[in-house]
Amino acid sequence: MKVYTAAEMRVHEQAAVDAGTSFEQLMENAGQGAAADLLQRRPQAGGALVVCGKGNNGGDGLVMARVLQRYGWRADVVFVLGENLSELAELNRHRLTDLAGIEFIDTEGMEGRLKTGYDVIIEGIFGTGFTGKLPDTVAAVCRRLNLSDGLKVALDIPTGLNGDTAEADADTFRADVTYTFAAYKPAHLTESGKKFCGEIVCLDIGID
Repeated sequence: MKVYTAAEMRVHEQAAVDAGTSFEQLMENAGQGAAADLLQRRPQAGGALVVCGKGNNGGDGLVMARVLQRYGWRADVVFVLGENLSELAELNRHRLTDLAGIEFIDTEGMEGRLKTGYDVIIEGIFGTGFTGKLPDTVAAVCRRLNLSDGLKVALDIPTGLNGDTAEADADTFRADVTYTFAAYKPAHLTESGKKFCGEIVCLDIGID
């Protein structure tokens, strides 16, 4: 079992890129792998809410939305930290443009649609580098998501949970399934962290 801190993960990502892959390919591998597992769990096409931050954690969710769409799913995508995205997240947002069944909504639209429910909620707001207290806007979103129906999926680490220390904000996202990429993070192995992660699935994305 591989266990990497956030800093160690960055070193191993860079080593993979130096060896010939790319950060774009690593994101594609992460999103494709998570979507493949999710499709095994939910083989019937349904509706997904993909909740993204500005960075590459959200980019993983955007890759998942594209894969799910290919299998007949509809997906609503919301950016809760604004739309000034990282380069790779922006690239994958662009790839969703004009795809049938993909809709970009704001947080108000999300609130209304949560009342009718989604089959799956995919959370990719903050990744493994999160520390401290959640911004008020994100805390409010997580509170609402935690009260919602549907299978709750976190990417790498539930937002609000410190991947290194397992310290958790009061409004940390509570996942049913957490897809972690390349290695477990220290928080995944703690009792306090596990209660936010649900089932933890470690996916190979091409990083040693």
